[in-house]
Amino acid sequence: MKKLLVSFVFCSAGLAAVAQRAKVNSAEEALKSKDYAKATADIQAALENDKTKNDAKTYYVKGKILEAQATDHKSSAEALEAFEAYKKALEINPKLPDALLELNQRMFNLYATVGNAGYGNLNDQKWDSAYIHFKEAFSIAEFYNSKSLGGSIPTDTSMTFYTGYAASQAGQKDDAITYLRKAADLQFKTEPALYVILAQAYEEKGQNDNWLKAIEEGKAAFPKDKRFNDMEMIYYSKTGKTNELLGILEKKMAENPNDFNTVLDYGIRVDNVANPRAEDGKDAAKPANYEELMGKAEAAYKKAIELKADDATANFQLGALYFNRAVGFNKELNDMDSKQQNSPKAKELQTKVQALMDQSLPYFEKADQNFTAKASSLDASDKQTYQSCLYALQKIYAIKNDNAKVEATKKKLDSLN
Repeated sequence: MKKLLVSFVFCSAGLAAVAQRAKVNSAEEALKSKDYAKATADIQAALENDKTKNDAKTYYVKGKILEAQATDHKSSAEALEAFEAYKKALEINPKLPDALLELNQRMFNLYATVGNAGYGNLNDQKWDSAYIHFKEAFSIAEFYNSKSLGGSIPTDTSMTFYTGYAASQAGQKDDAITYLRKAADLQFKTEPALYVILAQAYEEKGQNDNWLKAIEEGKAAFPKDKRFNDMEMIYYSKTGKTNELLGILEKKMAENPNDFNTVLDYGIRVDNVANPRAEDGKDAAKPANYEELMGKAEAAYKKAIELKADDATANFQLGALYFNRAVGFNKELNDMDSKQQNSPKAKELQTKVQALMDQSLPYFEKADQNFTAKASSLDASDKQTYQSCLYALQKIYAIKNDNAKVEATKKKLDSLN
């Protein structure tokens, strides 16, 4: 009789274990029909039973249930719960068969859900939350990629950049540099802001070599973005290395005297050295050798036009050089009091203004002609230059009382906006 009793007890225990494993199976079945309430209740029952609470499969199914809900609800919180469940399953059985077969896609789903929450925060300018969610997404990828389960989540260069961007906006400067530097090393070339922010971060840290490196990388990746030339000028000015920059430029010119891009770049950069801007965008004090530098810039622009007569940018730059000098003399004239307005000095300034305006006009008109010819295909930088060209032309035509050309130029400007 005792033997029968013992057998009965063992049989009852076996049935209980089978019943609880059945809960894991029924949770999976409920998940297939998206009955999340039943799936959750069944897997919770399995987790509370001594026979199945330490089973890798139990935690794996819990992860699947939470993953499905996270995907449906776009919930980063549920995605992170699912991640913890999958981690627990792999802790119990690092080579769980189900994980080997399908966990790559499941982990990617969690990574994407949490990452998308970060992008949502980013759009709402919730910088701290965006940064946290992006970091959590990367932690999911890093964990899975470390497990050698036959798959991997590739590095997302865009998310790497935006993690650094969010960190910067959230005041996490050191972390911002880490992620932005990684994005630059990954050759992320969608956002010039990467190199702008990275350069500024290095400047704040006093890391001059890295500051210049970020500027140079930005120039190489986005050669038409004028911000990097301005940043370069600020770097050389702040570090007292303007002469070093001029030496580099002169050497390049000597080595490539007939290369159009080298000549035009030289002219633009020497022009920038002659006309420095403060960080707030306003004009800074002119250098002592201003006239010498302007002469070199003018000669370079003329050489560039000689090499490529129809280039819109080269023509614009030479026109702008004359126009900006006219604006400078005109400001000097306007700063005179009423008595000085009739002085010989005032008449001299008026003559200079008129002559420089006249000198700039044919170059602006040539630039206008060439920009107009390719108006439908202008990139953002060229479009900005074209707008500046048209604004200058409008002012010159107004001074000359050529109302027909003022109106025609205005129509072109309106079409660009």
